[in-house]
Amino acid sequence: MSSENRDRANTLTTDAISARVEHFLSSLASEKSPATRKTYGRALGVFLFWVDEKGGKVQLSRDSLEDYLLYLRRVRKVKDRTIQTYLTAVRQFFAFLSEKGLLQEDPSKGLTVKVSASARSRGILTLGEVERLLQVSESSDPIDLRDRAILCCMLIEGLSEGEVVRCNYKDLENTIMGVELVVRGKGGRLRVPMDSRTYKSIVAYLTSRAEYIRPIDPLFVSHGPRGQNERLKVRTVRARMRELLDRAGITRLDVSPQSLTHTSIYLLIQSGVARAELRQRTRPWRLFHRLNDLKAQGLIDASY
Repeated sequence: MSSENRDRANTLTTDAISARVEHFLSSLASEKSPATRKTYGRALGVFLFWVDEKGGKVQLSRDSLEDYLLYLRRVRKVKDRTIQTYLTAVRQFFAFLSEKGLLQEDPSKGLTVKVSASARSRGILTLGEVERLLQVSESSDPIDLRDRAILCCMLIEGLSEGEVVRCNYKDLENTIMGVELVVRGKGGRLRVPMDSRTYKSIVAYLTSRAEYIRPIDPLFVSHGPRGQNERLKVRTVRARMRELLDRAGITRLDVSPQSLTHTSIYLLIQSGVARAELRQRTRPWRLFHRLNDLKAQGLIDASY
């Protein structure tokens, strides 16, 4: 067999596929964020493990891919939403091989996973994972102080990434009921009472900022060489929270930065907060969907 035909062979060993995976991930350096590359790497690592279990050699065909999806669902007991993440990585990988002429035909084209309504929920962090996150976020560095404050706003108070970046300094208010944060987002303004951990983390971050902070200035700003003291972008918040998750060793594919906000409702319920209080501090549409997610995952009683 010529070297060209060997490179385009559809039946490959684990080592041959692994080399192509490394080539694929390297090609993403200028296109995808580090977090996305890590997610793809983890997902394709599972695919390589499956190839090993098949004897270290597999035909890259539609039938093999469908067999792989069954393996994820029946053997590894992976939820449909997470299977979607695995499949996205595999599809991107196979499309790359086809585009580079390293695969005769892309067998993943058009392959999808039907996700049931009950499987659309985000991964919820365990109490142990929450503690690890809070531990790894402790630091005296200004950027780390900012990231910890953002983490607390999302994980403890339930703010979304968009709500975090829209917060201004004046939105932090002392009232007779305690410290509150005025949050702007879908559905208008909402007053969120600050947990002591969140408030202390915000104060520590604001104290570390050298510049004068006006009431209309963003609560959270960039500290990089570009965009110094400018309002953070959602993608920056997402990347920083992804980095904290990685540092805490939380690499489950069903967990993303958005899981922090979803976990907040679970933590409040676990702490004994009544549904009436949840209604006061959470947007109605968000509370409805998150409670349904938690019930679907069996994390809270269906009667809550």
